[in-house]
Parts: sequence; structure tokens; C-alpha cells
Amino acid sequence: MELIPHILSIALFVPFVAWGVYTLRLRYKYQMEFRPTMEALTLAGLVVFYAFELALLRTASRPMSPYFIFAVLGLFTSGVALYGPMLTSLASQVLVDQMMPAERSQTHEPNYASAEACESAGDYAGAVREYKAVARVFPRDAVAMIRIADNLAKQDQLALAVPWFESGLECLDSPEKNLGVTNRLAEMYAYHFDRKNDAVRVLRTYLKRFPESSYAESVRRRIEGLERAAGTA
Repeated sequence: MELIPHILSIALFVPFVAWGVYTLRLRYKYQMEFRPTMEALTLAGLVVFYAFELALLRTASRPMSPYFIFAVLGLFTSGVALYGPMLTSLASQVLVDQMMPAERSQTHEPNYASAEACESAGDYAGAVREYKAVARVFPRDAVAMIRIADNLAKQDQLALAVPWFESGLECLDSPEKNLGVTNRLAEMYAYHFDRKNDAVRVLRTYLKRFPESSYAESVRRRIEGLERAAGTA
């Protein structure tokens, strides 16, 4: 019975680490951030996790014993390392909302002027930064996400561009506009990364969302071609 608290503690610790590593990977490898709502939910879940872990530690050892103290220090140190950037991100956004509520409330439409100026000047890295600023304020804005991906692709950072294309597709409700991005992403998966299964997945997602589209038949033919190519590879 004494092993049960230890087993439960480890079982809770695994998703705690896995989710933290995943969020850091998105942030630093793909330069993506979660929406504020998801960040808040994650941090709320973190509070619940700590409550359970501390209760289990008290059951498994005497409070203030060396084991208890080092275990608590380890938990909070790992929490800061894994989730500190997310907490900072959410806190900064809340602070901006509190300091400039009027300006934020009057912002009803995305303003791409600064980003487009960077694009015109060939400053694609600057354009990415400006579009990301728009995406933070308008997290469902497909235009900002797709232009981030496009400007990353112009810098040959295709691996960074892919998740932005994926996110943008989720927010594109026009069959015509969605198809253009879908085809581009499928081509990247199939020919730049040799991931034909992902290319087929993207195309099938288009058919699932727009089954009555006039482009559906051509998408099906493209899927068949990719599947044949994957089968003969």
C-alpha cells in the first residue's frame, strides 16, 4: 500500500512533463504560442496537478522531511522550467489588457500595414514578427497565420512554416481560399519532407470540410495519385 502514492505521483508526473515539453517545443522550435484561453486552462491544470502531488507526497513521507523538501523543490523547479514562459506570456497579455483596455476594445479589424511594409521591403523576418503581433490580438485570423507561414517559407524555414499553415487552414472557411493553402501544404509535405501520408491527411481534411465543393473531385484524384506514389515507393 505504501507504494501506491509513489506510483500515482509518477503517473501524474509523466503527462506534466510531456505537455510541458510539447508546449516548449511549439514555442521555441516552431515559434508558436497557445491562445490565451488554452494557456489559462493549462496553468489552472498545473495548480490542480500541484495540489494532487503535494497531497500524495504528504501521504508518502513526513512533511518537512528531506525527501519531502527535495521532492517539492524538484516539482516547482521543473514547473518553472516547463511552464514559466507560458505564465510570462499570459501575464504580459493580461497586463496589456489592463493598461490599454480602451485601445484594445476599439481594435475590431486586423491591421496588416506594418507587416505588409516589411514584406515590401524584403524584411521577411520583420514581417513574421508583425504578423505574430496581429495573431496575438486576433487568434482566429487566418490571414495573419498564413502570411506568417508564407514569410517563413520565403526564408526557407519550411519546418517552421508548416504548423502555421495547418493552423491557418483550420480558420479558413472559404473552399476556394482553403484549397490554395491545402494544395501548397500538401505539396510541401509530399515533396519537401517526403511525408505523403501527411499530404493525404491534409487533402482528406479538405474533403471532410467541403464535401460538396466543386474542387472535391480534383482533390480526390490527387489523393489517389499520392497513395499510388506512396505504395510504389
